[in-house]
Amino acid sequence: MKQTFTLLAAAFFMLMAFKSKAQDVQDDETVSEKSKSYLSLGFGQSRPYGDFKSTDYSNNKSGFAKKGLVYSLDGAHYFFKRAALGYSVTYQDQGNLVYDDDQKISQGYTDSYKADGSIVTANKRYRSLNILLGPQYTVVWHAFSFDFRASAGAIKSFATPTVAVQIQGVDAQSGEFLQHSSTKFAFAYGGSAAIRLNTGAGWGLFLKANYINSAGPKITYTDRTLVLGRTVTNQAMTEGQAIFGLYKEF
Repeated sequence: MKQTFTLLAAAFFMLMAFKSKAQDVQDDETVSEKSKSYLSLGFGQSRPYGDFKSTDYSNNKSGFAKKGLVYSLDGAHYFFKRAALGYSVTYQDQGNLVYDDDQKISQGYTDSYKADGSIVTANKRYRSLNILLGPQYTVVWHAFSFDFRASAGAIKSFATPTVAVQIQGVDAQSGEFLQHSSTKFAFAYGGSAAIRLNTGAGWGLFLKANYINSAGPKITYTDRTLVLGRTVTNQAMTEGQAIFGLYKEF
């Protein structure tokens, strides 16, 4: 994955340099034109940050999330010369709990319940859709456009990890309890910065960085008769994304 991004970035910047040299002389009329609306498709990497990435059992917001792929549909409609309404839809996979995560949570519950032991089994992955909208301002230099956007919207969770916990040696919690996978919506906000290179005929390439933050979807439990230790009420989500792709002006 890292090698793929390195090659894509190298190819992009080589094309930028070539295009920049070819555009050294540019008509003032072109510079003064209103920016054109566009639609883009891209892919890249989404990384968890903060509580979402944390693997601290004692932090109820810890998500144990991992880096993964992100796919993007993004665009902007210009109402003024350089001001637009931008929109973005991204689908991301932030991985699942691994063996070490299960062991860390198991030991935490054993300590919290003062139990003889505990068995933790997790399945399902973090899969979600970000739907964001907000004002965008663009700076144009030769064939390059630099986009800056603030946005707000929602995260639609398709799945969060399901965690089954079996406490051993505690009569008040003799049965297995379950932390359910969430498919809820949650408010989200963020920002982005992008560089677009016009390669001609209304087509171009782009590199974009996204930041998204949310208190996250609601988490529920069943069969938990004694509440001690780690209890997740909402799964906080903070993501940083790097996306490469193709855009078309219209």
